[in-house]
Parts: sequence; C-alpha cells; structure tokens
Amino acid sequence: MGMATAFLRHLNDIGPELRTYQDGILIELAFDRTIGTEQVSTSVLLDTADDLTTRLRTQTTQALLLASKIHAFDAHAPSRIAEMMSIHGYFKSHRLSHPLNAYSTALFISRLSPQDAVLDRTIQLYTRLKKQHRFIVTPLLTSFIYFHAATRGEIDELATQIETVYQRLKRRFGRAQQTYIVALLFALLPENDWDRYIVQLETSRKLHRKHHVTLSFHGMLALLGNPSEHASSLEQMADDLRQDLHFKYRKDLIYLTAIRLYLSQQTILQQLFPSSILPPDGTGIPFLLFPVDLTDTSHATDGGIDGGFDGGGDGGGGE
Repeated sequence: MGMATAFLRHLNDIGPELRTYQDGILIELAFDRTIGTEQVSTSVLLDTADDLTTRLRTQTTQALLLASKIHAFDAHAPSRIAEMMSIHGYFKSHRLSHPLNAYSTALFISRLSPQDAVLDRTIQLYTRLKKQHRFIVTPLLTSFIYFHAATRGEIDELATQIETVYQRLKRRFGRAQQTYIVALLFALLPENDWDRYIVQLETSRKLHRKHHVTLSFHGMLALLGNPSEHASSLEQMADDLRQDLHFKYRKDLIYLTAIRLYLSQQTILQQLFPSSILPPDGTGIPFLLFPVDLTDTSHATDGGIDGGFDGGGDGGGGE
C-alpha cells in the first residue's frame, strides 16, 4: 500500500468518528496515524485529549493534536506525558516562557532522552542567538537549537556557524524567520555542503512555486538531492490526495500534505546528521519531520507557523 493510499484510508476512517472537527484537523490526525508506529482507538485519543485540556489549560483542539502526536509513537502515553511535563518545567524554571515552554517542543525533545547538560546548553545557545535576532520565538526554532546544543563545540562557535549560514541565505531569500529555520537546518551539516544545498533550495522553490510551500519545507526537500528527481513523485501523490473530499475546501493543504508524507519515507535524512541528535532508541520517528509537524500546524489551526498548536502568535518580526 502506498503512503498516499494509507493516509486516505486513515482519513476516511476517522472522519465519521470525529465529524465535528474541521477537515484541517482530520487531515493532521490522519497524518499522525499514517507515519506513526502505534495505533489507538479514537476513544483513547479523546480521553488523552481531555486529560491534556485540563492539565495544560489549553484548547480542546490543541490538546487533541498534541495527544495525537503522543499516541503516534508511544505505547504508554502517561510516561511520555510525564517526561514532556518535566522538560517543560525545566525550561519554564529558566523563565524562557515562550517558546521554551511550548509543550510540543518539550514532547519532541523528550523523545531524544536529553541530558541536563544538553538542556542547559540549549538555554545558553538560545539566549546567545536571541541577542542577535529577536524573532527567535517559535517552538520549531527551539527544537533545532536543541539539535545544535547536542553537538560538540563551544556555544559562541555554534552561534557563529549558524549566523554564517543565515547571512548567506538572507542575501537570496530575505530576512525572515523561515530563512533562519533553514539556516539552523543547514548549519548542522558540513560547511563544504552548504552551497550545494542552497542551490537545491533555490531549485525546489522555483520548481514548486505555484504551490506556495514555506521555505522550511523547501529546505528539507533540498536535502534529498536534485529536487527535479522528486518532483514527479510529489505531483503524483498530490494528485492522489486531490480526489478526496476532505481536501475540497482545503486545497491549500494538498501539496503540503504530499510533501510531509513524502519526507517521512526518506531515510537519507537520518544519514546526513550527527548521531548525537538522532533518537537513541531507534524508534523510527521521521527525522526532522517531527518538529515541523509539531509547530507548523497552520493547516489545522490557521495559527501559522509562528503560533503552532500551542497557541500564541509572537512570531515573525525583524531583527
């Protein structure tokens, strides 16, 4: 069964069970079921969402999305929630309430079994980078900052490397938070490869311009190699999704969903980066896709990449 076929099956299965939710929410839940390693009934998912709504004092829809991502990869949700809450509390204790207190970020980082020293380095690097760019506010950025903190190197050296990539990207793509996300991504790779990936980033953006894909997704597509070699597969997957009625009023999600499904199958992403930032237990979580899923849920909440389903809208802005 192809990825698009599996996704559509899940989408049509949960539709009748959660008919009160908008199509964007159903699409996100179906995505989690498709890429996840665990499966739970809708009743269990809703029970977890109810618990999170009360515990986190968040909106029901936001809690449902978070519960979905917990159950997608965890056989024992209470343990994962406890670890997520612990990391959330650690960041909150350092008064970095936004975005380091975002539960989505805490969930993702908890899957990497972080040591206290790495968490401390994350805060140090975050603080260092924030001095240069005040727009560093989203959970997605913090997830990538954690990746850098988990590698070797002095904080100032890591910050300089990130800034070097950002300045190269800014000349071509402008001063924006999306540009900085790609800089955090590319800075994890050897410097000799930066120019090649930047060229592939430009190619991907030109190739898929009509679909209005955000730059961070083009950044991940650029890591796969020549974007032209993947274009036909992406177009075919988008065509398969386009036939489903759940996309009738969310045509903006067709190509985005196709890209996300396609990226989840690409094992090359796990081969490019240092082993120190990979999940330690080999759970098979689609590498680099998870932090994007957790924060770029604008298709589900209309909150945009700056808000994500944790709420808030403090993103964007200048330096």
